[in-house]
Amino acid sequence: MTRVFNVEKLLKQIVNSVRDDLRESLDMNELQNLVRETLYEKKYLLVLDDVWNEDTMKWDDLKKLLMVGAFGSKILVTTRNEAVASIMGTIPAYCLKGLSSEDCLTVFLRKAFEQGQEVLYPNLVGIASDIVQNCEGNPLLLMTLGSSLHMETNEWEWHEVKNHEMWNSKQNDNILPALKVSYERLPSNLKVCLAYCSVFPKGCVIEIDKLIQLWVAEGLVSKSNESEDLEHIGIQYFQELLSRSFFQDVEEYRSVFTSLCKLHDLVHDLALSAAGVEFCTVNSHTQIISDEARHVAFSDYDLSAAELPASLLNNQTLRTISFSVDGVGPMSTMFIENCIARFVQLRVLDISHSCFDELPRSVGELKYLRYLDINSNGSIKELPDSINKLLSLQTLRLSHCAQLEGLPKDIGNLISLRHLHITTKQTCFPDKAIGCLSSLRSLYIHSCTNLVSLSEGLQYLTSLRTLAIIGCPRLTFFPSTMKHLTALENLLIVDCEELTLLEWQDIEGLRMIRSLVIGGLPELESKDVQRLGNLQMLVLAGLPQLVALPRWLEGASATLQYLRVERCPNFAALPKWLENLIALEKLEISKCASDTLDGRDAGYTPSKEKLKGSGKLMVPSDLEPREYMIKRKGSLDVTDKVTAM
Repeated sequence: MTRVFNVEKLLKQIVNSVRDDLRESLDMNELQNLVRETLYEKKYLLVLDDVWNEDTMKWDDLKKLLMVGAFGSKILVTTRNEAVASIMGTIPAYCLKGLSSEDCLTVFLRKAFEQGQEVLYPNLVGIASDIVQNCEGNPLLLMTLGSSLHMETNEWEWHEVKNHEMWNSKQNDNILPALKVSYERLPSNLKVCLAYCSVFPKGCVIEIDKLIQLWVAEGLVSKSNESEDLEHIGIQYFQELLSRSFFQDVEEYRSVFTSLCKLHDLVHDLALSAAGVEFCTVNSHTQIISDEARHVAFSDYDLSAAELPASLLNNQTLRTISFSVDGVGPMSTMFIENCIARFVQLRVLDISHSCFDELPRSVGELKYLRYLDINSNGSIKELPDSINKLLSLQTLRLSHCAQLEGLPKDIGNLISLRHLHITTKQTCFPDKAIGCLSSLRSLYIHSCTNLVSLSEGLQYLTSLRTLAIIGCPRLTFFPSTMKHLTALENLLIVDCEELTLLEWQDIEGLRMIRSLVIGGLPELESKDVQRLGNLQMLVLAGLPQLVALPRWLEGASATLQYLRVERCPNFAALPKWLENLIALEKLEISKCASDTLDGRDAGYTPSKEKLKGSGKLMVPSDLEPREYMIKRKGSLDVTDKVTAM
């Protein structure tokens, strides 16, 4: 599968790595000028990882923009395609070799045993020496295979892996045997969940919350008793696959809105192979689609077309329709109508990034639909009332629909709805619109520029665990009824310019909050808060008046694990009492000082020495988190990191 080489996206990533003021609305000419301005006569290192582009003209266009840097600037490209290396390289390519036998065994044993435990099982270490020979020095294969045997001490299990028939398989599907062996050792429920990941485009960043919601919608997550929560079980599934190294690049904190992850390309190939004929990518060259296909992703298929591919018309059991083109969805209402008419058993309909004006009324006929994504449709103005007939609907995503006038008045009929993301032009939400959604687990209110107040009906959302209010510049206060949100675990308040938090601590649910993100507010004041006894993560960002950490943070001294402060230009000191945060594992300070921060001057040295304060940012001498990070301002952001010994 060829990876899309999107020059515009790359240019935005380059600028974003250096500065914070990039506007989303820039046209290509403005963006090119900004890249030249950003890199002009500066010495830089640019790393382009895992490139698949074989289009010489695209690379030449990008290279011209990058030639404005100072002498000594370097561009490092990694690829698994020799043709790419030939096209992009100016010097001979350096071919990486596999790990040595000794290193292979070390990587494998680190995944198979807790630290130091391998010495208790010399026979297993001997078997491992034979197993790793089949991994050809590939770290990914070593990690997945080692993880599959984690804490397994029965020798016959190890011999079974060593003698697995996959090592001698003659199947010509390019899936490496070690990955197949690791996959075969998964429980059946995790096998289907991993296979379902084939619906995502190769190389894309995956929202973990979205992935779990899709698993739940497709019926891939099951519970043994009614008291269990499907999303929590889904998280357990994800964590188990992560522990076995099937997911990578997990970023729990880099995005304040959701945790992110990726699938390695080889694991994506494995997922495609495991899905078999049940998953199909439909493009302009697709001639035959199996009647057994259950999940279809449209790729470079004519997205303006009204007609469906002929070979798909007789499929009566399709479960998923999505679009795998980066940032592009269907453009024809008739196309959507045809999908609804043909595939009445749909569970998932992802038509995000579309540009049609209205959702067909016939959508109400999809009585099995559990997941509907219309995010980032800049044209749609209203939803049909028939959407209230979707009594099985669990997830409704309507973020970045800037022209949407409002929610249907009877949306409270969606008794199964658990996740709601909304952007509308409403000034307030009627109580019955949201207050009746008693099953709601997460509510994201995004870019509602006219919103001045939240619904008093929030008090009835007693199952709500995540509340995110983002980009609502006219919102001024929280309703007093928010004190009834006793199940709230995650609270995000970002870019609400008129919202003051003088009374926010009166939210009763604060006693359960585990993650708190506050950003883009004019000020941060409150009384002493004693209810934050479960807080594990705190992000403070874009707070121009923030000079020091709020004292209410002391209430989380036994639980806080992660603290990040970024884009707070007047933030000047870390308090002495911060050393009381005994659970703190990671501290990040990014783009806060008004002048360039130097790691030594900012007062940090390796954790076994004392951290001393001087210069712009003061650090208490006894602060010893496991990881301490300062991003310095300059031509490029440089992250200094010290890990506790």
